[in-house]
Amino acid sequence: MKPLLPLLILLLLALPLRAETPWGAAEIIRAETGRIERLLYQTRTPDRVRQITERIARMRTAWEAASGAFADGDTEAVTDALTAHFQSAAAGDAPATARARERLWAEILIVARSGLLAAITAGDAQAATSWLTVRDYARASGDTAASLAVQALGEGTLSPEATRKTVEAELLTVGTSELRLALTRATEDSSNGHATQYAGELGRIEGMVAYLQDNLATHLGAEGIAALAADLARAEGDPSAIGAIDARLANYVPVALAPDELQRRARLLRRFTAMVWEEYRDGVRDGEVRQPMEYNEARMFRNRAAMIMGDLAPQMADSEAASRLAALLAEADGLMAARADGIELLITEALAAIDVQFGTGKEDARAAVAFDALSAALKELRFVAQSGDWDAAELRRLEAYSWFDPDIEQHLVPRAPVMALRLEARFWEGSADRPGLGTLIARHADDAVFAAEIEGITADLAEARNRIEARPTAAGTALQSAGIIFREGLEAVLILAALLAALRAEGVAPARFRTPIIGAVTLAFLASLTLWAGTRWLISISTLAREALEGGTALLAAAVLVWIVMGLTLGGSHVSTFRARLAGVASPMTVGLLAFLVVFREGFETVLFYEALLIDASPGAILAGLLAGGVAALAVGWAVLGFGQRLPLHLFFQATTFLLGVLAVILVGAGIRGLQTAALISANPVGWFPDTDWLQLWFGLFPVAEPLAVQGLVAVFMLALPIHRWVGALRN
Repeated sequence: MKPLLPLLILLLLALPLRAETPWGAAEIIRAETGRIERLLYQTRTPDRVRQITERIARMRTAWEAASGAFADGDTEAVTDALTAHFQSAAAGDAPATARARERLWAEILIVARSGLLAAITAGDAQAATSWLTVRDYARASGDTAASLAVQALGEGTLSPEATRKTVEAELLTVGTSELRLALTRATEDSSNGHATQYAGELGRIEGMVAYLQDNLATHLGAEGIAALAADLARAEGDPSAIGAIDARLANYVPVALAPDELQRRARLLRRFTAMVWEEYRDGVRDGEVRQPMEYNEARMFRNRAAMIMGDLAPQMADSEAASRLAALLAEADGLMAARADGIELLITEALAAIDVQFGTGKEDARAAVAFDALSAALKELRFVAQSGDWDAAELRRLEAYSWFDPDIEQHLVPRAPVMALRLEARFWEGSADRPGLGTLIARHADDAVFAAEIEGITADLAEARNRIEARPTAAGTALQSAGIIFREGLEAVLILAALLAALRAEGVAPARFRTPIIGAVTLAFLASLTLWAGTRWLISISTLAREALEGGTALLAAAVLVWIVMGLTLGGSHVSTFRARLAGVASPMTVGLLAFLVVFREGFETVLFYEALLIDASPGAILAGLLAGGVAALAVGWAVLGFGQRLPLHLFFQATTFLLGVLAVILVGAGIRGLQTAALISANPVGWFPDTDWLQLWFGLFPVAEPLAVQGLVAVFMLALPIHRWVGALRN
């Protein structure tokens, strides 16, 4: 057999290598150029040189295998751009490499567009779908019109001509948005002295101008194109040329936006503009940055608003209003850079102008805006992670989560609470088998893993959007309303009912606690409404601050509950002195405090849920469900109280004490999870505990190490109390 081995090797070598697909080669080039750019930030070492050389070789091989498949595309420009990138990377020139990388990607987009449009013209939807993956994606959309049009082409419901028109329009619109964003970023990078980033954005601008070349020529004319080319040439050594380019493109619109798309972008413009002040006022105090994350997000939202304004301004009938809006955003940028006051007045005027021009500001659009913005944030999160800027990736993750909670979660929980729970976890630690975005960022995960998780979240969000946008029936609305008040109110009802039952079994008349409980519940309800109204009209409370408030309140309620149970349960002569000190823990004040905490903890969130439900559902059905769910929760409490009439007092006391212990464990789990979601406590998923929806939703038992550990300690402590009392009774 040995003589056959060389022959077998020769036969294997003679077999043709697998041809790389164009879209596969494009992804390899995009990923490897990003990795090379990150390597150039490191100190030059033999290992760095080796890694760059290997990545260049992989890109060259992939392109040579795929270049012949680019139908009717001039691949010479891509080859030249590859060569320029290889040379700058091999020389270790970081700015030149960043610039060449963006030019290279633009050239790939150009030839991929040719292949895409050729496939559409030929009616080949399958090939068009593959070519469509080689593109820049809209930063504020879900399923794009281009994807849907190609799908319709394959189904035979849309002609190749109509499909081509839709696809071309989207590609041009996205290209223009990317160009405007690159102009904004180049201005920031030049002012901050970031030479490599500026070079990259300049390459992006040059690439997008090349991508839009034919359309730009139609709108700007020969003289305008020549002037634009001169500004681009000047921008390499003179960053002020970026402002000139921006001015030349101020009225450029590649295609007229459809009315629905115009309104969608107007809603995004309003939301981003409103977020500028909401974040800035929390981030800056007395000219100093107190909370960097909020300050950076304020500037990011301003940039988003400016980018969208660039798309909308040319299509606004009132050119003076458009100019004023652009000026307000520009002035806000200057004030924020100087950390100065005056932002609120500018934003207030801008919001009023947007409402007048576009009729925005309606609350029923909040979820739709959040879905669009979240989609954009997730796509940019992956892009930033690919570049290796993990601090920026973490900021994008928190931005994405801020769109999910409360705007999407608030609408989703009444309709699909389990889905909301799982989606929330995917933004944070995830599970042991499927790490979430927070864990992946902390691990600096590989791009393929990152992309898979973002794809999974995107699919979940699409399903969530369908759930939210589905028009509810009266019966469905009543059921959802009943579920909210039953789920949110059951915990408080059970705690108070079990506590009163335990007090009665201990020989204390529950009637003396009736007034403080009623007063505390009323006060908690009013406090929840006040907090809701305040955050709506007077103050701003961030997503993470709300999570911290709910988590802290739950832990405080758990502490009060454990304290009261200790006073009721400890017994025996050797602890008689200690018990005498605890005799007053179950006083009207402590019971009232517990009632306030357990009702207030869920009250604010419950109000938000009902507000979301009222947007598109019948008030009558909501009220019917509210009454039915409330009665059901109270009936459970009444059953707990009435259960004691049929049991011996000693046995009933043990049962209610056990129930209070279970509820304390639930409160502790909810509190720890709230603090973890507020990014105040780390979270480490475990694989040994079941990842079960009903355990998380009803018992606060999550497959996460920190809450499970604390809950375990509380459970052991609560179980030890009756054992201690029983041992003490035996000794007596």
